[in-house]
Amino acid sequence: MNAIRQFLQKSPWAGWLFSGLVLVVAAYMYFSGSKGSDPYSPDRMREMVSIKFTDTGEVIEMPRGRLDKEIRGRGDKIDPAVGIINPKTGQPTGFLFDADEWSAMVGRINQEKSATREKAGKPLTSAPRPPMPPADAPK
Repeated sequence: MNAIRQFLQKSPWAGWLFSGLVLVVAAYMYFSGSKGSDPYSPDRMREMVSIKFTDTGEVIEMPRGRLDKEIRGRGDKIDPAVGIINPKTGQPTGFLFDADEWSAMVGRINQEKSATREKAGKPLTSAPRPPMPPADAPK
C-alpha cells in the first residue's frame, strides 16, 4: 500500500488517469447497462413507435404497449404478414416501420403464447367483447 502511495506522489497524472477511467466506466455502465433489457419494462411500453399502413401510406405513432395489446388480442397464433387494423379502411395493413423489430416482436409473442398454451394444455382464445350499442342510442 505504501508503494502505491509513493508512486502516486511521484506521478500524480497516473492517479488522475485511473480516476478518469473509473468515471468513464461508471458512466458507461449507468447509461447503457439496463437499457432495453426487459421487453415489458414500463419505460419501453410507454415508448412511441411509428406504424405505417401499407394500403394508405399513412404513418401514425402509438405507445408500444398499445401495439403489443392489439397484437395479443388476435387469438392463438399471430401471422407476421398481417398487421394491425387501419382505422380508416378496416384492413390489417399496419406494421412497425422497422420490419426486423416487427418480426422479432411477433416471434416473441408467438413464443410466449405457445409456452402458455403448453402449460395450459389448450389453445388460447381472445376474450369475447361485449356488443357495442348503436351510435344513435340515447345515453
